[in-house]
Amino acid sequence: MPVSPGKPLFRMRLILRLAGAVVMTVLLALMVGPYQNIESASRIWDKAAHFVAFGLILWSLGVLFRRLPRTWAALLAVAIGAAVEVVQRFTGRDPSWGDLLADILGVATALCLWALWRGFRPREAFQTSNTR
Repeated sequence: MPVSPGKPLFRMRLILRLAGAVVMTVLLALMVGPYQNIESASRIWDKAAHFVAFGLILWSLGVLFRRLPRTWAALLAVAIGAAVEVVQRFTGRDPSWGDLLADILGVATALCLWALWRGFRPREAFQTSNTR
């Protein structure tokens, strides 16, 4: 049975969206849950964990919401970071301005890496009329 040309692309997008949803869910659960000493138990520096996590959150938002402009996705990721810090106060964890700064730097770095990867061209430059 022949495979249509769009089927592998559909599967890849589905796999990426599932991966994005899993990454987002796991990271938010770890950040909001009552895991006060998870960084010390895993020997990961807290700020580095926030930096990487929010780069991945930006990637997840980009995969889950393909039509959302990257700058809006970046602002949404930063808003999620701020919300996480507020919620942490009510879950017995300590909110931190340093964590929010690490979140912002992680998002900014991921946004810059995305722009470099795309050659600073907008997403529309990579799309044909039938993929919009």
